[in-house]
Amino acid sequence: MNKKKIAIITELIPLISAGVSYGLIVSGHDSQMIRKVIAVTMLLAFLGFTFFFAGRKLDKEDKAVKVLGILDCLTPVLVIAFYVAAIFSFGL
Repeated sequence: MNKKKIAIITELIPLISAGVSYGLIVSGHDSQMIRKVIAVTMLLAFLGFTFFFAGRKLDKEDKAVKVLGILDCLTPVLVIAFYVAAIFSFGL
């Protein structure tokens, strides 16, 4: 694999993790295994900025890597916003 493909795959990890975790949280299913998957995927989504740096180090010039890098920087913001919304919904 060349560096471009590895950078794209690396930067897709937080985006996919955020989608999976939000989907599992919203779904009506609940078990111990699903809770563990949610915890791991939320952590990966929260650490999206680290994947941004890894992808940027592998391939700086590719346009897809730049766009995915911007989205990777937004995933921690979305995770924080999700938890703030959860806190407000329980507190109000």
